[in-house]
Amino acid sequence: MAMLKQRAPLWSPSAETLAARVHRATAGAARLLGPGDTPALKELLARDAIANVSVSALMDVRGSAGPGKGRNAAFFIGIDDPAGGLESACWVGSNAIPIGASAQDAALFGYVARDLRRRFSSIYGPAEAVLALYEATGWESAREVRADQPLMVMRAASEIASAQGLRESQPEDFKAVEKACAAMFTEELGFSPYTQGSSEYRARIKGLIDTGHSLIWREAPTDHGWRHREGKILFKAEFGAVTSAAVQVQGVWVDPDHRGEGLSVAGMAAVVDWGLRLAPRVSLYVNDYNTAALRTYRRVGFEQVGSFATVLF
Repeated sequence: MAMLKQRAPLWSPSAETLAARVHRATAGAARLLGPGDTPALKELLARDAIANVSVSALMDVRGSAGPGKGRNAAFFIGIDDPAGGLESACWVGSNAIPIGASAQDAALFGYVARDLRRRFSSIYGPAEAVLALYEATGWESAREVRADQPLMVMRAASEIASAQGLRESQPEDFKAVEKACAAMFTEELGFSPYTQGSSEYRARIKGLIDTGHSLIWREAPTDHGWRHREGKILFKAEFGAVTSAAVQVQGVWVDPDHRGEGLSVAGMAAVVDWGLRLAPRVSLYVNDYNTAALRTYRRVGFEQVGSFATVLF
């Protein structure tokens, strides 16, 4: 007698397993978000457009709160509020980013990360939530914990004169931009960006150039007879996240040979001018121990509106 074929289930076993593990890790207090949670997640993100700009930009691309496909796909987990919306959430991908989370909520997200044994390159976001999430994981493998990173914003152009030479990077600038970006990354994090995959890193830089989110200030070109040489990059910055409500500046860097000459002040004033063409608020966060950068940002006109933290692995 031939064996009867059974119809495959209509749900995703991997998603069901993930949902069950989230439920178990938090005793049902948190849950895996699905496509139907998209409006509630967007509403949660809009409550703090500055702090949530990176996840909001990610959501503009994804379009859904539902989990991705594949074994290691990214997803959102959330905690419901009594009114039927979301009290808080957390992005879980290559990074973990708590959204609108109290320390208690963030600890639940940390339990999920611990239970899933998920590997992150970093945890970042509002300081209280990030530190609570990290503590709840019980991990002791962090390479560095940056516990106080002032979150700063500008809503109008600077009173400082802007660098007239700042412009969008063009495809022909790629090699120079890559060199400057790699130098900044190595100086900031203490290791080469190419250790995490050179093709991915170069694709990221190319994407910033293609979208007009890479800004540079190059010194004047030189001509030596038949040879024309472009000037080196004096200052650079990128818009790492762009939404209709805010942009976030990242990767601010001044060529070491020209530090102390005031380039960063004029350059950042120009960056703000560019950013305000894209959104009504220009934001960034900076390490509290980087006193030179803090002086620059305050002189340009940035004001602190919160505190971030970053845990690096």
